[in-house]
Amino acid sequence: MPQKKDEIKDTETSRTIIVRLSVDTHKALRIRVAREDTSIQKWVEALIEKQLGL
Repeated sequence: MPQKKDEIKDTETSRTIIVRLSVDTHKALRIRVAREDTSIQKWVEALIEKQLGL
């Protein structure tokens, strides 16, 4: 699925990480973000920022 313009970040201001998930976890995550009408990228970033108090 192509990224929306607001989802594409400059590589000078952001970094990429790789997270391996089980098939079942990935499926549950896809369902969750679809229900919340967001992307995995935005959902994970928001979760990390919340946990870090950012």
